[in-house]
Amino acid sequence: MKVLVCFPVLLLAAAPALAQPIVSTAPRGETESVTVSFADLNLNTENGWARFDGRLRAAARTVCDVRPEQETLVRENATNRCFRSALSKGREAGREVLAARQSGTMLAAASVIAISRP
Repeated sequence: MKVLVCFPVLLLAAAPALAQPIVSTAPRGETESVTVSFADLNLNTENGWARFDGRLRAAARTVCDVRPEQETLVRENATNRCFRSALSKGREAGREVLAARQSGTMLAAASVIAISRP
């Protein structure tokens, strides 16, 4: 009888050690670009730019398939290059839109930027 009582207790104690994280990502190549909207943001303020940058980062993580778990060094380096490139291009596009708005050109009507895999 003691064995039957101890077995469930042992299973409960071991459960955290046996648990594996469940990671779900899109298959490579499936997400080629993500649209980032900034229509609701005031890019003339620091807060607006911070929120815009957060959206760009999230889009770059999605497009470049950035994963939180440990990766091989080769894949991690490739993912980091992709992320930095996509983020840099998104930031540059945001600066171009802001400059266009300030100069009153046609591009000023833009309210979205597409982040793509390099």
